[in-house]
Formats: sequence, C-alpha cells, structure tokens
Amino acid sequence: MLHRILQRSWLRLLRPPAELAVERQRTYQIFMQTYLFASLAHLAFVPVLIWLDNLILQLGNLACIAFNLVAISLHRHCHFALALLIKVSAILALITVGGMLMGEHTGFEYYFFIVLFEILISEMRRRFKLMLVMGLLFLSLLSVNWLYGMWGEWPYGPISLRMVHSLNLVSAGLLFAYMLLQLHFITERTELRFRIDASHDSLTGLLNRRAIFERGEAYWKKGSVFCLLIVDADHFKAVNDTHGHSAGDQVLRHLARLLSRALRDGDLVGRVGGEEFLLILPETSLLEARVVAERLRHRLAERPCRLDDVSLPITLSMGLAQATEASSLRELVELADRRLYMAKASGRDRLVMEGGDEPWEDPHLSAAAR
Repeated sequence: MLHRILQRSWLRLLRPPAELAVERQRTYQIFMQTYLFASLAHLAFVPVLIWLDNLILQLGNLACIAFNLVAISLHRHCHFALALLIKVSAILALITVGGMLMGEHTGFEYYFFIVLFEILISEMRRRFKLMLVMGLLFLSLLSVNWLYGMWGEWPYGPISLRMVHSLNLVSAGLLFAYMLLQLHFITERTELRFRIDASHDSLTGLLNRRAIFERGEAYWKKGSVFCLLIVDADHFKAVNDTHGHSAGDQVLRHLARLLSRALRDGDLVGRVGGEEFLLILPETSLLEARVVAERLRHRLAERPCRLDDVSLPITLSMGLAQATEASSLRELVELADRRLYMAKASGRDRLVMEGGDEPWEDPHLSAAAR
C-alpha cells in the first residue's frame, strides 16, 4: 500500500502541468527527477555525516534536503530558474563548507561538475547561464586551491579519507550518469511524441494527409503492387448541422476505429480531408481490395455510431484504384477520387472500382453535397 502511494506521488510530481508548453515538458521532467534523486542522495548521506560527527555538515545536508523540497515546489509551479538557483546555491554552500572543514582530497569538488551540468542543460538565458558558469568555475578554483582545509583537516586516518573520497566520487558519478540517462530517455520520448504529432491526425489518431501520402510515395518508388482506396462518409455535413460539430467529431473517431480494426496487417489508413480517408492496401489485387472495402461497409452497417441514445446511420462511398492503372501516385489518387465521385453520384453507400479514366464531373453533385 505504501509502495503504491509513493509511486503515485512520484508519477504525479513528474507529470508536467497541463498549461506547460509541449517543448518545455522535457526540461520539466529532467529537472524534477534531478531534484527528487538529489534529495534521496542527501538522505543516503545522513548516516555518513553522523559517522563523521560534524554537526555543521549534518545541518547543511538537512538544509539541502529542505531547499530541494522548496525547489520541487517552485519547479512544480513553473518557476524553473528560481528553483534551480535555490538548489544550486544550497549544494554549492555544502560542498564549499565541507571542503573547508574536512580539508583536501575528500571528493567534495566532484559535485561542482554536477552543478555545471545542471546549469548548462537548464532553460536559463544564455547570458545569465554564461555568468553562472564563469562564477562556478571561479568558485571551484578558489575552493580547491585556497578554501579547502581553511577551517580544519581530515580528523581520521588515510583509509577513511580514501573511503569518503571514493564515496563522493561514486555518488557524483551516479548523479551524473542518472542525469545523462534521464536526459537521453526523456529526449527520446519527447522526440517520439513530436514525430507522432507531426505524422498523425490529432482528432482520429490516424496518419495525417502528409504522412499517408509519404507512405504511398514510398510504395510507388519501390514499384510495389498496391491498391488505393478513398473512403468518404456520406451526408456528413447533415450530421454536423443536425447534431453539432462535437457529434461530427465523434463520428469521425468512430470511423477511424472501425477502419483501423477492419484492415489487415500491413494496410495503412490516413485522414486526408474533413470526412475523407485514404487507405493503402499493399500486395493486393482489385478483387482482394474489393473484399476489404465491402467488409468496411458491412461492419459500419452492423456497428453504427451512437450518440447518447441516438444511432447515426452513416454510410460510406468509396473509390478504388490499383497502382498498375496509373503512371504516378498523383494520377492514381486522382483516379480513385474520380471513382469516389462516381459512387456519390450513383446513389452513395457503394464502391466504384472501374471507369473514371477521363476527368469526370457530375453536374448534379456539388461540393457541399459531398
């Protein structure tokens, strides 16, 4: 039970605020995890500092934990620069005072690199970031060459000194590795999300117009035999006019789910217009594509879209063409589109897979009716 509570709290802290821009969510997650991991590291050092029997370092370590909690709260409310400055100031004070009290070769200096890395990957302005980096380098040189050992030297033997030095080295290395790994993993997830958003329709989750045509162009360049099916929802404008645009959106999502589930492995579907979808059926003959198209129509008839207690009887008009019928992808799309118009003109709720070889327009079918 406690484990689940801690896990939910951890995930809640890592979840970026809803109002935060997408491009800033990666930085939010990286630094939130850094603050949390650093707090755990400070807690792990509590027994070590108790063993050293130095009250100033013990209080400084507890102060760092408190400042980290403040930084987490500020970071959660999108005060990113202030949160980082508070966290960085606390750890710099601790490692500087620690070296002054315990002398040289204790390994406190390794944490300067952690702070440097945090500053470099932050979203601070470049000029301010440069000033902080120069100040940090100055403080590190000053500490290592003059300040360390000013208030005391290592009070124990050389073996314990090597142990503390190794502990600080390992701790700093783990912190640095953890930050790098989180930067890598979160960057990968963010880039994947951007790629998905760039290639998929936000309403239906299907491939968008650009992405589906890119897939079709790839098949065309490989010389693959494939069929192209254009599907259009009949009388869709009437749904929007009668039930509202939210109902129309629900119909489109219903159609997208139906198309996705009805297709075979390797088939592709994308939304190319308002209520128009384009399907690519690789290694498929016209007769096989006809079976797929008819299955789509029958499944929609069996599973109409429901809006509360109202059933919306949407039908589909389709135009089908095979790659061998055209000399370019553009011509193939235009051929399938003309056949779609023919399906509309001949009564809708049907598939047309022949004709349309010449430019054709039904004088009774307006764009609005479509």
